[in-house]
Amino acid sequence: MKNVIIDSSSAILIYRSGMFSALLRYCYPVIPESVYREVTVSGHTGSDFFSDLCEKGVITVYKTTERFDLSLSFLHEGERGVIDIFYEGKGDFVIMDDGKGGAFCRDNNIPYINALLAVKIMLMKKIVTEAEYADARRWLLKYGRYSEKVKLWTDNADEHMLSFFL
Repeated sequence: MKNVIIDSSSAILIYRSGMFSALLRYCYPVIPESVYREVTVSGHTGSDFFSDLCEKGVITVYKTTERFDLSLSFLHEGERGVIDIFYEGKGDFVIMDDGKGGAFCRDNNIPYINALLAVKIMLMKKIVTEAEYADARRWLLKYGRYSEKVKLWTDNADEHMLSFFL
C-alpha cells in the first residue's frame, strides 16, 4: 500500500460518505500537523474519530518545515502543509479536494486525485461493493463541490487513466 497525503476537506468528505474504513484498506493516510489541527477540532464531525486514528498511528502526522513559500501563499495552511510534506517525500500521491490546491498539484506535476476519484478507485480495486460505491458517490456529489468538468472526468476515468493510483 502507498502512503497517501490527504487534506482535511478530502478526509472529512471520505469520512462523512462512510468510506474511511475502506480508505484504510487502500492506503496509509499521511497528514501534516495543520490538517491534524483542522480535522480534530473539538465538537466537529469526525474529530474524535480522527484523533483516535492519529493517536493509534493509523494516520501518520508529520511536522512540516513551516517554510513560507510565496508560490503557495494563496492556499490554506492545510493545503500548504500537504504540498510541503509531499515535497519532503512523505507520500506517494495526494488526495485533495481544494480547487486551488488541486490546480497547483496539476500545474506542478504532483500526482493527485480528489475524494470522488478515491472512492471510484476503491471500487476498481474491489475494496468496496457497487452499492457502497453508489451510495458514497451519491453523497459526495450532493455535498462535495465538484464542477461538471470534474464529474465528467471522474465518470470517464478508467483503470488505464488511474493506473498510478491503483
